[in-house]
Amino acid sequence: MVNLLKTLLAGALLSATFPPLNLWFLAPISIAIFYKELLSANFRKRSYISILYGIFFFAPLLHWSSIFVGALPWLILAFGESFFFAIFAIFRWRQSLQHYFRFAAIWVLIEFAREKFPFGGFGWGRIGFAQIDSPLSFYLPLIGVTGLGFLTVLFTLLFTDNRMKQKSFYVFITIVLLGFAIEVKIDQRIGNETDGTLQATLIQGGVPEANLNFNSVPMAVFNKHYLTTEKFLINSEPKSKPTDLIIWPENASDLDPFKNPEIDRKIQLLRKQSSADLLIGAVLDNSAGPQNAAILYRSNGSISRYVKRDLAPFGEYIPLRNLAEKISPLAKNVTNFLPGEEKPQLVSKTAIFTPLICFELLDDQTTTENAAGNNLLISMTNNATFGRSAEAAQQFLIARVRAYELRKATAVVSTTGFTGFLNNKGGVVSKANQFTSTSLSSQMNLNNYDT
Repeated sequence: MVNLLKTLLAGALLSATFPPLNLWFLAPISIAIFYKELLSANFRKRSYISILYGIFFFAPLLHWSSIFVGALPWLILAFGESFFFAIFAIFRWRQSLQHYFRFAAIWVLIEFAREKFPFGGFGWGRIGFAQIDSPLSFYLPLIGVTGLGFLTVLFTLLFTDNRMKQKSFYVFITIVLLGFAIEVKIDQRIGNETDGTLQATLIQGGVPEANLNFNSVPMAVFNKHYLTTEKFLINSEPKSKPTDLIIWPENASDLDPFKNPEIDRKIQLLRKQSSADLLIGAVLDNSAGPQNAAILYRSNGSISRYVKRDLAPFGEYIPLRNLAEKISPLAKNVTNFLPGEEKPQLVSKTAIFTPLICFELLDDQTTTENAAGNNLLISMTNNATFGRSAEAAQQFLIARVRAYELRKATAVVSTTGFTGFLNNKGGVVSKANQFTSTSLSSQMNLNNYDT
């Protein structure tokens, strides 16, 4: 019973590492408790400890997934993610340097597996996503989210071993100071590779209702973003700093702007009112199936687009559809989207970028590929389907980590929030309140530095 309570506590502490609590320092405490429970345990005991730890971590972390689809899909997701932790049961564990390195390596391998499998994976809840305020975060640009997770787990275990605690402390301080020195050097290189500035405006237009039916009324979402943009152009755009790029979120145009004359007419009206380029998230209606796209309307009349490549399973397509529809009737309402195949770079004034749409920023490979050659990051998302849950805050935290990892100024724009600007260290420059129809403007510093 005591072991069960300790395992429950450890899993809950790891969940509290992420929003809404966002207490990064609880991750080492959680991992230390978990490892101690595994010590000297037999295979059977290690198995239930590992799986229960995962359940008590993922169930509260992913509770937002139950908001509108019910408890069963949420529990299936939480239990499915938890079973990856059963890999820890395969090995016997003791207090030794070799075992600490093995444990940290297995931890990040599990995260990699979750990111890729099954059905393209779901990399939510990786340790590195919660450690942007950790002293080890200096290493994000060098070793990424996976490397930061590895260091976090390794030093946690080193500090739990009384024989190594003093030496580990000195090594930790040395590592942190070295990381700080490396960051200073990177700052200097970024200063030498600046690429001008971009005056950007984010449009958080809102939705008629924050649930799965957010787009049930045709053009309702589009009109809210159109009116918010029009209000900004009439009342808020500073004459001394005219906007270079106006950015709408994912799904802001709920109908295909190339096939709907009324939407096209209103977009052209906005283009006449401003010299700014306009980037909008839209659903394209192709004969083979819909596509989730970002469309850039440039002031010179040209149009370019990026189609989301990394689709979200069960959100944008349904794997094992017959089974999924038996588990949740709502699966019948999900139309299979078609992924994009190309990674075009969009150019707006001095900005060069390939947007990350919604959960694409979860995947290391997609993020790295889309960010290559960019001088800023743009994350477009629609959080309306998750209401006032912690999902939006968790995703905004991931965007902060990506900004720091890639050392790029970042614009995050959502239909309902969180919408905001981030500097190239993941710091929040400005952020709009959730569930308000508003615009947010900032000057973004561009750079060509590649991590």
